[in-house]
Amino acid sequence: MNAEVDDQYLVLSALGPDRPGLVSQVTRHLTEHGGNIEDSRMAVLGGEFGMLVLVRATASEIRRIEAELSRLETETGLKIITRPTKSPEAHRRATSIPVAITADAIDHEGIVNAVSTALHLLEVNIVSLETSSYNAPITGSPLFRLEAKVDVPRDVTVPNLRKRLDEVAERLNIDIDVRAVVGR
Repeated sequence: MNAEVDDQYLVLSALGPDRPGLVSQVTRHLTEHGGNIEDSRMAVLGGEFGMLVLVRATASEIRRIEAELSRLETETGLKIITRPTKSPEAHRRATSIPVAITADAIDHEGIVNAVSTALHLLEVNIVSLETSSYNAPITGSPLFRLEAKVDVPRDVTVPNLRKRLDEVAERLNIDIDVRAVVGR
């Protein structure tokens, strides 16, 4: 198979009640039909399991994967949606700087919105974002952590990004760390 000519990409998202074996069932379906998992994110939130998977396969293999999705939904109880997409290399922005952002605070509403709005105003693209709430070890106070990887346009300097996020940090009483990432 000539990867540059024949390969296509598909994003598969699945959501449903959590139980053991879901990853095995979905990945078996993809593998048995010729798909290769290039990238994925999976998590349990509350009692629900969610997954996003980037699949590489030929056009005929993708058709086979999609043709039997209703059977996979019945077997797993997951709601599955697929969408064709570009290769990761074709989508990657060579004109951006990869940056990691971490924010820590006492948990309160509006943190994700404030950080994402500041990024949006600078036209920074969020590549991945994860949040978690947890209790402080000694006091048990509710704490919040946000971790994001972003692509910063080259016409926006990292110091300018830091300045904008420092304004958010001061306004919401959160600690924000911004650091350029070496490599992708």
